This record gives sequence, C-alpha cells and structure tokens, in this order.
Amino acid sequence: MTFRLSRRTLLRGAGAAVALPTLEAMLDGNGLAYADGAPIPRRLVTWFFGNGVLLPRWVPTATGATWALPPQLAPLVDAARGIDVKSYVSVVSGFNVKTPNLRGHHNGSAALLSGAPFIPLDPGTAGYNSKFSTASIDQVAADAIAGTTTFKSLQLAVSKRATKGEGPTLAYISHRGPDQPMPPVLNPATLFTTLFGSFTPKDPTDPRDRLRGSVLDAVKADASRLKGRVGKVDAQRLDAHLTAISEVRARILALPPVITSSCVKPAAVTEKNQDVSGVEPMEAVAKAMSELLALAFACDLTRVASYQFSGSVGGHCYKFLSPTEARDNEHAITHDAAQQEKVHQAVLFTMRCFAYTLHKLKTTPEGTGNLLDSTGVLCTTDVTEGLTHGIDNYPVLVAGKAGGALKSGLHVRSTTGRNTSDILLSLMKAVVPGTTAVGAAQGRSTTPVTELLT
Repeated sequence: MTFRLSRRTLLRGAGAAVALPTLEAMLDGNGLAYADGAPIPRRLVTWFFGNGVLLPRWVPTATGATWALPPQLAPLVDAARGIDVKSYVSVVSGFNVKTPNLRGHHNGSAALLSGAPFIPLDPGTAGYNSKFSTASIDQVAADAIAGTTTFKSLQLAVSKRATKGEGPTLAYISHRGPDQPMPPVLNPATLFTTLFGSFTPKDPTDPRDRLRGSVLDAVKADASRLKGRVGKVDAQRLDAHLTAISEVRARILALPPVITSSCVKPAAVTEKNQDVSGVEPMEAVAKAMSELLALAFACDLTRVASYQFSGSVGGHCYKFLSPTEARDNEHAITHDAAQQEKVHQAVLFTMRCFAYTLHKLKTTPEGTGNLLDSTGVLCTTDVTEGLTHGIDNYPVLVAGKAGGALKSGLHVRSTTGRNTSDILLSLMKAVVPGTTAVGAAQGRSTTPVTELLT
C-alpha cells in the first residue's frame, strides 16, 4: 500500500514544530495535485522598489519572445551566480497610469499596487500626505486564495528607510483598505522565528537570540521517523528542506543586529556616512528574506507576499555608489541630472536582488515543477523615472507561470498607452481565476493583457 501523507503534516519536538515542503507522498500519481485532490496552489508576490528606472536602459528593443536583455535587466541572467530566470520574466512596456498624477511617487504607488487613485490626507496644499483608497492587490488575492494557510499573507521589507512623513501610501505597499496599512517585517530573524520557531530567549535584546536554540534539533527525532516511511526522493527532499532552514538560520545569525530601543548601540565608528542609521546590509537581508519567502511557500504557510525592497522616496543609501558623496541616498541622486549613472548602478543592484528572489523560487521543487511555476510575481516601482516623476511607459515586470495561467519570457508593448491596471488584472486573473475587474475610478480595468495569459 502506498504511504500517503497529509499536506498539513508538521515535524514536532519539544516545544517546536516545523512545516514540511511538498513531498511526493502528499501528491497524486501525476505530481500535479495533492493526494486529497486539492490542486497545487497558485501564489502571488508583489515585489516593489522605489524611485524608478532609466527607461532607455530598461526597455528591450525587440518585442515578443526574441527580446534581448537591456542593460538594467542584465542581472536576470548571471552565470557567475548560477542565475538564469529570463525565461520566467515578461517585460511589459508602453502602459500608462490613468489616475491623475497629482503627487509624484504617490500616484504610481497607489495605481500600480491597487489600480486606484490615492486619497489626500492634508487640507489643500498644506502637506503631501495620502493613503490608499482601496485594498492593494496582494490583499485582494489573499482573501481569495489563502485557504487554511497559517498566514493569510506575509509583508516583508529590506530597507528600513522608507519615508514615513508622507502618509501610508509611501510608507507601506500592502493595504487592507484606506485606513489599514500592513506594516512589513524588516528583520529576517523575526520572520524566521515567526515561521519556524517558538523558542523564548533568556535575554531578548537581539531578535536573533531566538535562533540560537535550533528548532531543528527539537524535531530531529520526528524527522528521522518520517524519513523511514517515505520514499527515497521524499527523504532527499526532506533533508534538503531542513538543510535550507539551517543555512538561512546561520546566515541570519551572521548579520549585524537591527538597532532598536532594546538593542545596545554599537561602538562609534569613524565613517562619516550621511545615513545616520549606518549603511544597510541590503543584499544580505534581501537574500535571507528571499530564502524565507521560498520556504514559507514550500511549506504552504502562506500563498501571498508583498516584498518592499526599498521604499518610495526612500532614503536608502548605496555606499558603493560613492563612498564620500553626501548625496548618496537613491532618492536624492535620482533628482540630480548629473547623477544618473549612479541611478543606473542602483537599479542594477535592485535587479540583482530581484533575480535572486526569482532564483530561489525557481530552484525550490514542487510537484513536477518548482515554486515559480505556481507563482505570479509583479515587480514595479513608484515612478517611471525619478528625475521626471513620470507615469507613462511604466516599468513593470511580470514573472512566474501562476500554475500555467501566465505566459512568460515575453516583451509585451502597448502602442496605444493602455492602462497599467490591465497588467494587474492579468496577474489577478492568473492567480485568482474568475477575477473580472481591478481598481477604481480612472484606474479601473476590465480588459486584461491577453498576450500575458495562456
């Protein structure tokens, strides 16, 4: 008799539990659905970065399936890092934001994440604050596809320097509604503990202290028992899963602590960087967050995530741009025509981290495919170019296959300035079949981009 395993099975030990990845013992004979008849779930990620791109270096020349990587998308294929995700990415160009461009950054953020205009929060021109007028698409999707997952959605962020002075529209990318922003988790250690551990440290001054007692040690006996009952492939997959958790844990422990009110401030340094919070370890944090996201999807702990790499109008500093430059935060350099080469380097760095997110999903097996096969990913920003605050020919990437509902590896160009919400609708139809409309007011769309759909 074939051994079957519930997809909700946990490895258990003293005071700890660890979720499992999808194993063959949980699937039907074809590897296309769970043994209980439930299909492999579709998933959604909204991956956001602030301050736009440089369009001449972002948009491919050719359309269709023959497009070549433009300079700013070069990190999608990186032989040195073993990354090749171009075939999973579609570039969408020539689409325009249709909601009124009343405030730079605000309009693009609200339109590309919800399809609706923002709501001003200040009287007249006395301020520059705003909030979303409706839910962001990740939360709409979460309501539809979360099922019985532990977390309806995850909100992740890398840079701590998203602006907080212009209202919820720019501070957050995930919103349940006009007055319900969803703050992201900024600390990988905190996220790790939330997802995979429940240990209470003796001295919680550093959130990483929870990781020093390994949850993997507590469930070791249960893992050994399970490996004796499943097949060879499942046993190997289980080993790989536990190894991945262990490696992420080790990488998090190697990161410098996040400075909070309960964390001892490090000794003064002689570096005169203008960022008072110091130089953020953005690539290391992004790598850990991407690995945790892949693990959360693999364990079906959640099916929806928002990933705020950098904030709209963010003051995140890229020290590699110029070690002695006072104006080395990205928002500042985007507004300086003489600094656009540094903007290019910042976008390259951002796409390097985005490519790694896709790589982790692509290299995490699920059924007969991988997590990127079952996921739809929206990658976008808050303006076309930071220098102009433009909202036409908007930079958007759509990645993944969403369970076979999305085509990939294309460059789709609109020659008529179509609504950017048409892209959101296409993604939502792929992840949440039956979706007929997205957005509100001038941003509302009922016409998906059929070239993106199978």
